[in-house]
Amino acid sequence: MERDQEIARLNRLLFEGAREGSRLAVISGAVTSGKTALLHTVTDTAGGRGVRVLPAVASASEQKFPYAVLEQLYQGMPAHVQRSRPRPGLEALRDPNGPDQAELPLLQDFHRTLDELTGDTPLLIAIDDVQFADLPSLRCLAYGIRRCRSEALSVVVSRGSLTGPAATALDELLHEPKVCHVRLAPLTVAGVSTLLTEELGTEEAGRHAAAYHELTGGNLLLLRGLLDDRFSRLTRGPLDPAPGTDAPVAGELFRQAALSCVYRGGPAHRRVAHGIALLGDATSVPLLSRLIEVEERLVRQSVALLTEVGILHGGRFRSDAVRTVLLDDLELHELGPLHHRAARLLYEEGADPVDVARHLLSHEAPEPVEEWITQALCDAAVHAIAADRRELAMNCLQMADRYTTDEREALRLQATMVQAMWPFNPLSQMRRLQSLAGPAGSGLLPAPETIPVVIGLLGLGRMDEAAAALEQVSRAAAEHPGTELDTGLRAIRLALSSTYPDHPELWPFLDQEEADGPWDAPLSPDQTPESPHLTAFRALRTVLSRGVDERAVRAAERVLETVRLSDRTMLTVHAALQTLVYADRHATATTWCDRLIEETSERGAKALLAYFCVLRAQVALRVGRLRDTVRYAERALEELPARGWGVTVGMPLGMLINAHTAMGNHDAAAELLARPVPDEMYRNRFGLHYLYARARHQLATGRHHAALTDFRACGEKMADWGLDSPATLTWRLGAAETWLTLGGQERAARLAEEQLELAGESSSRTRGAALRILAATRPRHERVALLQQAVGVLQASGGWYEMARALADLAEAHKQLGDLDTSRLMTRRALRLADSCGADELSRSLQRTPARSALSEAARTGEDTAAFSELSDAESRVAALAASGYTNREIAAKLFITISTVEQHLTRVYRKINISQRRELPASLDFDVAYTA
Repeated sequence: MERDQEIARLNRLLFEGAREGSRLAVISGAVTSGKTALLHTVTDTAGGRGVRVLPAVASASEQKFPYAVLEQLYQGMPAHVQRSRPRPGLEALRDPNGPDQAELPLLQDFHRTLDELTGDTPLLIAIDDVQFADLPSLRCLAYGIRRCRSEALSVVVSRGSLTGPAATALDELLHEPKVCHVRLAPLTVAGVSTLLTEELGTEEAGRHAAAYHELTGGNLLLLRGLLDDRFSRLTRGPLDPAPGTDAPVAGELFRQAALSCVYRGGPAHRRVAHGIALLGDATSVPLLSRLIEVEERLVRQSVALLTEVGILHGGRFRSDAVRTVLLDDLELHELGPLHHRAARLLYEEGADPVDVARHLLSHEAPEPVEEWITQALCDAAVHAIAADRRELAMNCLQMADRYTTDEREALRLQATMVQAMWPFNPLSQMRRLQSLAGPAGSGLLPAPETIPVVIGLLGLGRMDEAAAALEQVSRAAAEHPGTELDTGLRAIRLALSSTYPDHPELWPFLDQEEADGPWDAPLSPDQTPESPHLTAFRALRTVLSRGVDERAVRAAERVLETVRLSDRTMLTVHAALQTLVYADRHATATTWCDRLIEETSERGAKALLAYFCVLRAQVALRVGRLRDTVRYAERALEELPARGWGVTVGMPLGMLINAHTAMGNHDAAAELLARPVPDEMYRNRFGLHYLYARARHQLATGRHHAALTDFRACGEKMADWGLDSPATLTWRLGAAETWLTLGGQERAARLAEEQLELAGESSSRTRGAALRILAATRPRHERVALLQQAVGVLQASGGWYEMARALADLAEAHKQLGDLDTSRLMTRRALRLADSCGADELSRSLQRTPARSALSEAARTGEDTAAFSELSDAESRVAALAASGYTNREIAAKLFITISTVEQHLTRVYRKINISQRRELPASLDFDVAYTA
């Protein structure tokens, strides 16, 4: 296959044309390139032309036996020649000068034999694998060929690489001017396609030839291995391949073929292949040479041969299966020392720490453990963590922990394990974290590793131990001001002041500076920008303590845009995103939440995913998307069970309770409230959300005094902690609603006015909600104006659930003033909005009897029923949707008609029922759509 040119060239040289003296052809090529097959083709051609053929096959196992090849040649001679000539391998005495020398009489005898055999007929000597021939035979062969002048003598040999004891003699014999060299290359893609056509058919060959060539490099033996694997699969026959599964698959037969290719090169060649398999590639020949302790020259030769034979491509294995079988071929007592030596060499060269660790993790280091091993494993763990390869990082850290003899280093490794796995599975690290509390508080744990431990202890509510550890960090930071440690401590102080301000043991560490930051102040030439960590926590504290601050919001947005989420920055990113949520930047916060949820989900970082899901739930709650609130809060608790939240569990539970209460799912809210929660939860900001949600549930279920107690408790805590801003929680409005149900109009009004004053003049969800509550405290004739203002503010700020409540109140206000048409229109708007928010209880309270039709409503109000009966079905549907508040474009989309058709229908409706504008459409028309359309 693809050997036609070589065959033609050999035939011309050996059997055709005039010539002077004997001729010699050498067939060379990589292992399994088809040298033997081509040699057989030549001998077959010679036999067909009446040429006497003397064949021989050299073997590495017979290379030490003198005259082994020459004896094979004599066996192919005529009987009378065999009888009259001695068989040198059995009868001739060895040269006393050494086994590799041939005696002159034997040389002369072989020459005379060649002259005799070529006297009456052409003669072809064909030797396969001549590189394994014994030296005496080679010397006889060279002597006879050089002295035989007969043109009837031809010699063709196949050879592999010229290495070993016969290299010099072969070089003298095969590199003469009259020698013709034929070098066999691997098959091209076209050649592979031809082979596959014979086995698989034209269509399959065309589809897979490139893939087979890519995996084998055109090596015939490897190709046969792949094909044999394909035909030996037990799951299907060769004529009925499963769809999409007939691409080449490297199986056992392919792996054995590859191993055979390697073994045929000899022990040194095999050692090079094993070294490449261990390192993964052959890109560094000096490193490979030092690893296997073989000369660089020989290594380069072996790499070139492995490339030519199709095992390697660009210094790397074409198939991982070949690397695997080579590693499996190594004995265990060889593999361990090789891995250890590879790790040491790579470490000394400054290679990728992960590559070093890969070798170290493959075996246990011999005693005593060298110092560099622990450092190499730690370096690899750092790189693995950065690449989100957590399992690898843990394996490195655990092995380093086994090897280290230094107590502080062991503690540092334990802390690093906690930090590496906390974003993914905090529950798995609880025990390890708790074991580090004592060393962190006593100063045994290095300060940089203490900060993550402090954060974990805070989340578990172990405030005394966190305070002791913080004291150690403070001392270390005081000795190194302006360092990363100092920045980390300042960030924790800011976080404590806005999240855990109710613990006396932590008060010495609370940040007492003004919350306002240098948001837009220009920097002097000798100043450096504030760390994003400080900026994020300062922005959060500003919004929580003062309300929405545009400069703080912009600063938080810059942090999100410039800081990539990682283990070191997760709290920074979380704080910046919280700032946007509390500042009611709903659209921006939603975008960032969704992006981070997707990222953490792909990474499998369950804890981080849960944290961002609960923020997404908080955004949904603040805009009034109650179903989304439930969905994201429930997912947060699925990704991270309540025990993993520690004292911060008040946040996801608070979101769920609040949403279920607003939806009217009071049993679900009660079940959530019945779950046990840690007492320490009520002493942090997240517990405020739980307390506020409990108050809302109690208000909705008629436990007014209990609700008032919880709302007041929220207010007192927020005031004591310096977090009493409208951005945090609107406890005043909850208390005001409670007073309204208890008949305390004046107190409700006072609380609503306080909330309005705090909210300021800008449009915000809080301001709209306060206006709604305030309207309920005013006389009837004043309510409409306040409620209209509330609706406008809420529509501008995106508080949809509060807007639905405001519209419901506005409908009631119009009804009390006798404006029934406007009341019905507001009711419809409120109903649609409540439905879209998932506020089922509010929606039910707004609905009227579904069975009431347009005709019965017309009769009740004295409208002309005959006029309604004149409407066609299409006109009735359009009129009903218009009465429900849908725009012409929305009606067209719902009914799959054009806007122009909608306008024409409405024109006819107005004429038939004798009205002039849309708002005069009877309110009852909308029920025809709601229940029958």
